[in-house]
Amino acid sequence: MTFKTIKTAGLGILLASFMIFSTGCPGQEPQPKPQTNNVKIGVSLASMDFDGNQTIKKYMDQRKQRENVQITWMDAQMDPSKQEQDIDKLIEQKVKAIVLQVVSPQEGVRLVEKITQAKIKVIGLETLPANAPLDGYIASDHTRAGELQGMLALNKMLVQSQQTGQQPNFNVLILKGDPVDPVSQKIASGAQGVLQQSQNVGNVKVVEHSEGKPEFAQMTVQKSLQTEKVDAILATDGQLCMAALKELKKQGLEGQIVTVGVGADKQSSQALAAGEHDAEIDIMPEQLANFAFDAAVDLINKGNWNSDTRIQNGNFDIPAKIIPVRLVQQEQIYLLEERWGKLEPQQGGQQQGQQEQQGQQGQENSPGQGDQEGQEGSEQQSDQGQGGGQKTKVRIVTQDGKVMEVEVDGEIKAIESQGAEGGQEGQAGEQEGGGQGGGGQ
Repeated sequence: MTFKTIKTAGLGILLASFMIFSTGCPGQEPQPKPQTNNVKIGVSLASMDFDGNQTIKKYMDQRKQRENVQITWMDAQMDPSKQEQDIDKLIEQKVKAIVLQVVSPQEGVRLVEKITQAKIKVIGLETLPANAPLDGYIASDHTRAGELQGMLALNKMLVQSQQTGQQPNFNVLILKGDPVDPVSQKIASGAQGVLQQSQNVGNVKVVEHSEGKPEFAQMTVQKSLQTEKVDAILATDGQLCMAALKELKKQGLEGQIVTVGVGADKQSSQALAAGEHDAEIDIMPEQLANFAFDAAVDLINKGNWNSDTRIQNGNFDIPAKIIPVRLVQQEQIYLLEERWGKLEPQQGGQQQGQQEQQGQQGQENSPGQGDQEGQEGSEQQSDQGQGGGQKTKVRIVTQDGKVMEVEVDGEIKAIESQGAEGGQEGQAGEQEGGGQGGGGQ
């Protein structure tokens, strides 16, 4: 065998060896990506009645199907005791991570400790449990939402005053949720801080509403319109905003008072599209859903997640991601139609408002009606709504003759009256001017 033949054979062997190491053994399939079917996530939401939470569920469910992740959903129905039972069930099901939107921030710390002791990762969503050792926190920028509310309201009021030639001295009503709701607190404080810096604002009144109930907010609006000039109404969530819009429509004042809400839920978005509402702050629930999903999966698989800041929560520094919010006016309604589809004004809404207004005027003008109602204090009238659900109309007459009327879904079991001590006004704990603390994020 010649040297040339040996050299050629050697090159052939080296080439064959290189091909074997490069491609593997013949018939061997490429290694598949590891399956994530062992990734089990629990999500405990304060209530599934909120449009934002329904959007969060929709987007997380879409991703679980694509990425083969199991999600167990729990609806606390705004009941702290039920949420604790839900957490116990998730622990029993051996989920690896829990996304937790607490009903009560004060009681939430106990839930977080229970989850952590079970060696389960926990991510707070929107509402921050006080002094709790979370593995992560994801929320929209609540303070910025309030600031955008205040700036938009201020600009709108200035335009209106220029059109009417009146000297600016604006009165603003802020409808706040429950006194212990930190999200509502931050939004209200953000708006209040912007408004109080303006020399054109005379009074900013912040009214709290127990459990964030919209019927209480409607009564607040009704009373405020009777006793003082109101130039703008800001609400810290969609239900409170719709209560204000309902009362304004009932009194024929839609379009005359600036209204700004937070949440961009479907009803508020419909009112915005119809020109009955000035603006909504969109908290971007789609992004909340995606980042919560990513955080839970990453914590399970890697032990950490892609946070972008840290927030101090009592004795703990929590990795966090704060989602930007956006101001949406009627001209940008297409941004919300990406979520809700084509937005049409609710049928029958305007007609119902006119009927309620006419009914109230007729009752006030009836001879002898006022004396009878003054003695009774309040009157209930039950009716069946168009959707078949029972509605109860409550008519309240104060000692000084002021009349308030509010319609409540369902049947009323009892009506309680509380004295106005220490600035608290009945069900709504009213706070004026600088009575609210800070709470910036």
